[in-house]
Amino acid sequence: MLFITSLYVYKIKKNKFSQQVKQKMTFREDIQGLRALAVLSVVIYHISPHHLPGGFIGVDIFFVISGYLIMGQIYNKIQQNAFSISDFYVKRFKRLFPAFFATVSVSSLFAFSYFLPGEFSKYTWSLVASCLYISNFYFYTKSGYFDSELQGSPLLHTWSLSVEEQFYAFMPIILILAYGAYKRFSIAILSTIGALSFIGCVYLTHSDVSFAFFASFTRFWQFILGGAIAIYGLHLKSHRTLCELLTTISVITLLASCFFLTHDEFPGIKAVIPTLATVAVLAFSRKGLFIYRLLSIKPAEFIGNISYSLYLWHWPVIIFYQLHLETELKALDKIIVLILSILLGVLSYYFVEQRFRKSKNSKGVAQKVYLQVALSSAILCAVVYGLTYVLPMRFNEQQLAYEEFMDNHDASYFRPGVCFLTSSYSDISYFKKDTCLIAQEEKENILLVGDSHAAHWYAGLEANKKPNQTVSQITASGCKPTISYQGEKRCAQLMRIAFEEIIPTRRYEKIIISARWKIDDLPWLLKTLDRIDTANTEVTVLGPIIEYTQPLPRILAHSDFEDKLKRTQKYEFIEKIDSKFKNELRNKNVKYISIFKNICDSTGNCKTLVGDKPLQFDYGHLTLEGSRTLLNRQSNISL
Repeated sequence: MLFITSLYVYKIKKNKFSQQVKQKMTFREDIQGLRALAVLSVVIYHISPHHLPGGFIGVDIFFVISGYLIMGQIYNKIQQNAFSISDFYVKRFKRLFPAFFATVSVSSLFAFSYFLPGEFSKYTWSLVASCLYISNFYFYTKSGYFDSELQGSPLLHTWSLSVEEQFYAFMPIILILAYGAYKRFSIAILSTIGALSFIGCVYLTHSDVSFAFFASFTRFWQFILGGAIAIYGLHLKSHRTLCELLTTISVITLLASCFFLTHDEFPGIKAVIPTLATVAVLAFSRKGLFIYRLLSIKPAEFIGNISYSLYLWHWPVIIFYQLHLETELKALDKIIVLILSILLGVLSYYFVEQRFRKSKNSKGVAQKVYLQVALSSAILCAVVYGLTYVLPMRFNEQQLAYEEFMDNHDASYFRPGVCFLTSSYSDISYFKKDTCLIAQEEKENILLVGDSHAAHWYAGLEANKKPNQTVSQITASGCKPTISYQGEKRCAQLMRIAFEEIIPTRRYEKIIISARWKIDDLPWLLKTLDRIDTANTEVTVLGPIIEYTQPLPRILAHSDFEDKLKRTQKYEFIEKIDSKFKNELRNKNVKYISIFKNICDSTGNCKTLVGDKPLQFDYGHLTLEGSRTLLNRQSNISL
């Protein structure tokens, strides 16, 4: 097993080992550089995921570093018979709580100013969960393809802090047992816990990837590997060249992971890459080596020092900056957000973190710290909860109805986990051919292929089909219906089935292809259309739909919604895509339908309602009523 092997590799002779454990852990400047790499990768990923798609691995780097530092400190104290659980938690609270409290307090003020009543209520519960350090489980319950609460929550990033706090809660007890009461079995105890955590991580990544990502136990193996280096790891001082090579390769691996790893099936086996790379740097880096000097340069040390505060502030800055400007982040905006995040991180580090961390311990300090943390958290949560009764007074019944519609919207008509694969149903085994592919002889069989922007049409097709028609569905989130077979694993597999197995059977008289199109998709779409035999098949391509920078019901829930609609519409962006697709497909033996032009007129005014209900429930997906209405036989969209 990975952990048994890893821990025994670093086991040393008893007499040599006993001599070393008496020494205190020396400060390592290179760890600050690792922290800088970790926090910058996460911040840049959140600001511009397109430019750093694997930047989320910074959290994994933090987990390994925390394991190294915390387990090493606890272990040394236990060996000296000087470990106190109370003192340990007091130091943790003094180190982490002040900056956290400052961040969530300011975030609460902005949330009250910018959020709708329902959004603020959800924020309140995320605040309570964060203060109790269980926000990872709270956000897990909110995870889902169409759940905007996650990406719109200013406290989403606290899930990783909760994971660390839960690790801090269990690890002192485990180490006391392992190196106190059951010293002979210490390696076996850590190996077993680590192995079970890793197995659980891999298994759950395949069965419930959201739980594997947010849960703490599925991450314990990363902390334990870091701790194993602190407890058992001896630098190979006589092999300088080997250390230089391993640390260099490891840092390059971390940088490459930031650019090439994806969230698909993560953490799972993929998480081993950044984890072991970080472990290798902690194990083999030492003064005098190139990587040690590189990670210890002043700018890296500075970012490493403010890394905790920078991490705390960057996500609320992103959320509220976008809400204020009502637009997606452009190049200049991204730079501004990064600068603001660093500036707030610096202020928080020097005026909050340092002030409380350097405060001296005194008699009865533990009880005082616990009381201050509990009272501060309770008062803040109580005040914010009280404001949930005040905020609705700023809105009328119609506005509240729009938000209620957004909150309670049920997207089951997409048929997720059956005919529509998502991140929650990512394995190809979820796709039910018997249910989704129902072509029948002597009937006109229609096949719908694409991503979520195809899946939202299924309800309309099914509701408006003729008696002699059938409707089949092959859809997956984020999967462009082309023969590029790019994207996440489910995309390549499902689209390969569609274009290499199902469509060539010629069982379908009509094929409807729809997606959230981008200009870059056009070359692959043209190649895909060339492959489809259109002799006895009518192929229809549905163009892009109008999109907004915020959910449409949220926009309608504001008193200035008319102006807000104009500010948030991505009219010119979608019009450019629609025009390009229309021109390129004009000479193809396919039917192109401009969804954009059917919803929006030339002045930029777009249909937003079906009766008294929104046409779209988020930035662009159609509601059930929207799908059925737009595909009504009496409408302009005729399939």
